Amino acid sequence: MRKISFILFALVLGFASSPTLCAQDPDLLLNRLSEKAQTYSAYEIAYSSTLVDLKNDFELTQTGMVQIEGDRFHLHLGDYVIYSDGETVWTFEPEMNECYVDDMETMREEGMDPSKLFTVWEEDFRREWMGRAQVEGKDCAHVNLYAGEDKPYHTLQLFVDDAAMEVTRIVMKGREGSDVTYTVTSFSTTLKVTPEMFIFPKSKHPGVDMIDNRI
Repeated sequence: MRKISFILFALVLGFASSPTLCAQDPDLLLNRLSEKAQTYSAYEIAYSSTLVDLKNDFELTQTGMVQIEGDRFHLHLGDYVIYSDGETVWTFEPEMNECYVDDMETMREEGMDPSKLFTVWEEDFRREWMGRAQVEGKDCAHVNLYAGEDKPYHTLQLFVDDAAMEVTRIVMKGREGSDVTYTVTSFSTTLKVTPEMFIFPKSKHPGVDMIDNRI
């Protein structure tokens, strides 16, 4: 479950400002992104991710989709579907018909909270402007965020299309030799929220094995 939490933590993002104002100033760039994020009420992101486990010589590429409203989210990630109402997290594995139940606060402590992706840089990171890079054919600003020892990763690499003010890619550099790269494929702020979207629909999965990890 810990590796699942690491994979889930960060997806990718999108925002609006003037690229000339933000050039070579990571603080200004990220402040503009945060300002834009505050205008979103509910949104949906589709992405591709690649996990590279350098220690065990393992690589996994998959696609995902996350829907977010406030601190609630609904995430499709490979073989898993994850629901959270902001307090409880349900991680459902359809193939096994199993659902793991966790406290959202516990997941946050392990570094996983998709509802905070648009403001992750507001945490206590040291920021560094790294220059420019080509990502998916786009000319992007590259900013590194260096995390404290309480995080399961030591560095977040952000690649921002500062002409459109959209984060195109994020790379998580793990402390235990696992790196995850997320690349956004679509972003929408027209998500229609339904009451049941963020709660695991147990009644729709007869015989599901509920595994409660809460203390």
